[in-house]
Amino acid sequence: MILKDLKYLSWSKTRESSGTAGSYLKSYSYTNGIKRYFKLSFFDSNNGTFGYESVNEYIASMLLDELGYNHVHYDLTYSMISINNKDYITYVSSSIDFKKPNESKITFEQFYELNKENNEDLLAFCGRYGFLKDIYQMIIIDYLICNRDRHGANIEVLYNSKTKSYRLAPLFDHGLSLLSPCYKDSDIDNYDIKKEVKVNSFIGSSNLEKNLDLVPTIYFPSKDISIDKLIDSIEIDNHKYLEKVRELLKWRWKGLEDIRNKRQA
Repeated sequence: MILKDLKYLSWSKTRESSGTAGSYLKSYSYTNGIKRYFKLSFFDSNNGTFGYESVNEYIASMLLDELGYNHVHYDLTYSMISINNKDYITYVSSSIDFKKPNESKITFEQFYELNKENNEDLLAFCGRYGFLKDIYQMIIIDYLICNRDRHGANIEVLYNSKTKSYRLAPLFDHGLSLLSPCYKDSDIDNYDIKKEVKVNSFIGSSNLEKNLDLVPTIYFPSKDISIDKLIDSIEIDNHKYLEKVRELLKWRWKGLEDIRNKRQA
């Protein structure tokens, strides 16, 4: 992967991580009227950048492309960046602003609280607004990539002031997925891909496999995806990480197929 110069970007902290001493840093740029957002993995002044959140965004984006789901496309660059007048070489994920002209956004959690009818549950609410297909696809991809952080602000609703219509935003923010708890090679070696992970899901429960019970079988992927081809196309320097991701995705894809086949038997 060719080194790209992104030293012109200014980075700002978005939130503290509960699991490490680092922070997420974000930036953006305008080129020919197009706004592009940039994201790093964790950063602190002692260790620089670390973790694989940016890589995870890219892998998830590639898988979503294969599945044909509506999502934000993420690019991955191997880049030189500058933070507090110090240079770092790291992976950076980037994406283009998904809002269309005349659109404003609101978190799904806020939208639900403002517009739900009486004690309307989340799936009934999504059905009333025509969001169910996108929600089912979100549950499937979150299971496949072991997404730990689909809280109510990681789903957004877009309102078009011209057409007076709503749409669910394309799927975005998949950084805390795959092997996101791994920061060292020893973490990767010891990571159990079959271990149940407790997650933060606004729609559904804290169990990703159980959440698949909410999805009608007709929405399960019907075509085969080549995990090997997808992983082999990724250029990053830590092959140990990629091989473990390959194992995880294959195991979870088989789990999805087993559930589908059991329902159809």
